[in-house]
Amino acid sequence: MRTRDPFEDIEVNPRRAFAVTTALVVAVAVWAVVQPQQAALFGMIIAFLFMILLHEAGHLGMAKRAGMKVTEFFVGFGPRLWSVRRGETEYGVKAIPLGGYCRVIGMTNLEEVAPEDEPRVYRSKSWHDKVLMAVAGPTVHFVLAMVLMAVVLIGAGDLQSRRATTTLGDVTLGAAAAGLRAGDVLVAIDGTPVTDWSQVPELVSGTPAEPRPAGAVVRITVERDGADLTVPVTLRDSGDPQLRRAVAGIGSRIEVPQPGVLGAIALAPVRVAQFTWESLKALGGMFSPAGISNYFRLLTGDTGPQTNEAQRFVSPVGFGQLANNAVRAGWVDALGLLIAINIFVGLFNLLPLLPFDGGHIAIATYEKLASLVRHRRVQVDAAKLLPVTVAVVAVLGFIFLSSLFLDITRPVQNPF
Repeated sequence: MRTRDPFEDIEVNPRRAFAVTTALVVAVAVWAVVQPQQAALFGMIIAFLFMILLHEAGHLGMAKRAGMKVTEFFVGFGPRLWSVRRGETEYGVKAIPLGGYCRVIGMTNLEEVAPEDEPRVYRSKSWHDKVLMAVAGPTVHFVLAMVLMAVVLIGAGDLQSRRATTTLGDVTLGAAAAGLRAGDVLVAIDGTPVTDWSQVPELVSGTPAEPRPAGAVVRITVERDGADLTVPVTLRDSGDPQLRRAVAGIGSRIEVPQPGVLGAIALAPVRVAQFTWESLKALGGMFSPAGISNYFRLLTGDTGPQTNEAQRFVSPVGFGQLANNAVRAGWVDALGLLIAINIFVGLFNLLPLLPFDGGHIAIATYEKLASLVRHRRVQVDAAKLLPVTVAVVAVLGFIFLSSLFLDITRPVQNPF
């Protein structure tokens, strides 16, 4: 939750800013038309900006509900491109589309306000109102994640519960030459009954200690049209240097449960909660001693086996790379990336440190508990927290610059 524009003290000619921003928007629009395969990537970027807008709108709505005075609500930072005043709040768009902010007066004791406005400042409100206002932004991200998850569940099924069946899907190489077909149901391999696909790799290719060579023959029994059929299949080299065992050329038909509309709506919060837990563990791992050590190895260019390329932060450049890969992989992966981004941003904003929303929640909670214990109103002196806040901002600055360096010098791997 930003309460002010970090670039508001920088003087820029508004007309020039408007002209430059308009030119950039037109250039991006032309690029999307000339390169239609990139139009979806442009849509992903717009979706990300819309996500930030909804985050700040969450703060705005709860602040207005609590009677707090909101003086500004802007999308973007820097010089104003357009604005309109409705009541006491100025709404508008600024030139740098890297976020947005909702200015609520009196967030800390350091801000001076007019005496008549004191009852409407953030710091004068109840714990309940302050927490609801601060938590509204991160909550928006989890709600968006659940909506997007429901769309995926309805359109593509419950991919997390997909399973490999014993029905053949892809049939290639020796299996195709032997006459096996997609839709055949595995019954046995070399006389060993097959009840689960997990049995197949070892029954066909042997164990890692005793792999079967190319040219070896296995007898595969399948059910087709109600009758059993046994055919000899000659194993062949897979052509994959990482897969050192010979293969038959059979693949499983993947079964994906289809929960339906109501089932998807009910299941979406469960899947988001599971995703959130995994993201929380990943975030904790990145800030653990091992995660920090791994990150510095990445920065120094270490490509050794102990370096985890996937455990890293991404800058806007990296997000663009991921978004491009996700869009190319399909709509499910594109929405999956947006789900992951929403959950990550929601969790990150709940960190109990200023300037995050979680920092405001922590302060409000401390003030509430301390007031109950001391039987008088306790208000945190924000000046004493400034060193911690500066340190957090410095860390964020380092993460941004270092991740930008990594994304340029070592592009993020394609996970899709």
